[in-house]
Amino acid sequence: MSPPRTIIVGGGLAGLTAAHTLLEHGKDVLLLDKMPSLGGNSVKASSGINGAGSAAQQALDINDSPEAFFADTEASAGAELARPALITALTGNSAGAIAWLTGTFGVDLSVVARLGGHSAARTHRDKGGAPGWAITSALMKRLEAEGARAQIVKSARVLRLLEEADGVVGVEYETAGTLHEARGHVVLATGFVALPYSGIALTETTCSGYSADATPGSLLATHRPDLLALPTTNGAHATGDGVRLATALTAPAGMCDLDQVQVHPTGLLDPAKPEAKTTFLGAEALRGAGGLLLDARGARFVDEVGRRDAVTAAVQAAALRGPVRLVLGQAAAAEVGKHCGFYASKGLMKRYASAAEFSADAGIPLAALEATFVSYNASASGTAPDPFGKATFHNALYTPNEELHVAVITPVVHYTMGGLTVDARARVLAAGTAQPIPGLWAAGEVIGGVHGRNRLAGSSLLEAVVFGRIAGAGAAQGV
Repeated sequence: MSPPRTIIVGGGLAGLTAAHTLLEHGKDVLLLDKMPSLGGNSVKASSGINGAGSAAQQALDINDSPEAFFADTEASAGAELARPALITALTGNSAGAIAWLTGTFGVDLSVVARLGGHSAARTHRDKGGAPGWAITSALMKRLEAEGARAQIVKSARVLRLLEEADGVVGVEYETAGTLHEARGHVVLATGFVALPYSGIALTETTCSGYSADATPGSLLATHRPDLLALPTTNGAHATGDGVRLATALTAPAGMCDLDQVQVHPTGLLDPAKPEAKTTFLGAEALRGAGGLLLDARGARFVDEVGRRDAVTAAVQAAALRGPVRLVLGQAAAAEVGKHCGFYASKGLMKRYASAAEFSADAGIPLAALEATFVSYNASASGTAPDPFGKATFHNALYTPNEELHVAVITPVVHYTMGGLTVDARARVLAAGTAQPIPGLWAAGEVIGGVHGRNRLAGSSLLEAVVFGRIAGAGAAQGV
């Protein structure tokens, strides 16, 4: 009789990473995904994946280290919520994650940008400008070509975790109305975006995964009612099933950081549907490439590459005065050309031949725009301090006669930092005891505690790969 396969629930980047890691350790896998195709939300990530001390950084003479990355992540998480062991796992394995993706799967991650909250350029992406798709699709294709060692079942709904005295021993799942049981160690990698939780009692130790669910009684309504009026970037397909499964155990899994919901500063408003509750995210790469944020009067009001929570607060304040816009000059737009082209195709971004054309369409005095450009250029050239403390000026300078790409923006509910409580070995911990639940690991957005109060741009894909690798290795070894 063949040994049991390790079961992975979820086919996004974390699940795919865990699957490949298990195969590397000589284990067979069963990957279950409730959707008819793999990829999850990972394929939509557009800013990149962080790595400190990578070969790409070295080739570009970028001075960085895991220690500097740790310090940035710890500061972003906040002293009261930072968990050093989890942050060390994330940052200390970041260069290795980049090397694994580029070396094993041939993913291009040669473009490196400095984004909000980072002290160095460390967010890697491909030249094509779609890092989530580039990374995730490479792992999908390789896994689907593995043959008998990697059994993939799509449109499979996992109903419960199987338990025995020694812990989790498998899953029960349903496909096309038929029930199945599979035995083996389990890795939960279900993502954590929209979580209705109707009929399930929640305590303060349970958490998150609810950013697309604004229904009465939802976690968002219960714990962050102040965010109900905001649109979200998240679709309803990621329903946090891993949380439901783990908290339904006889000794339920613990949860953490229930109220930590990240609001991203740049959701792109659709002029044709200004009241839509779901919108596209304006990738942080747009600001990293040199994009400016302007208020209704055409003035800057924030360091565009500051930490996400700080930029969001500034955008919310500026929005009280009227529309807030993201503006990219010709050089900035060229660097993220595929992003701009995609947004323009969806009617979310407009191209103007000059500042005068933009001024006329937006109702902003041309003199105000010109004054903003003059002030910004002075800061970028070092002849005057930046009024908002900006220190990185990529793709400056701005001129009134250059082509501009412009989008109206709004803060959007984007990411939930909370989730299942895990240790640095990606083992799911029981509520109250903080002891590992035998046979159960988790990775990706379903886990909580890694980012504290605020996630840095580029650390979502990294979390999926790093903890997917750790969970896969742990499940392979049974420890």
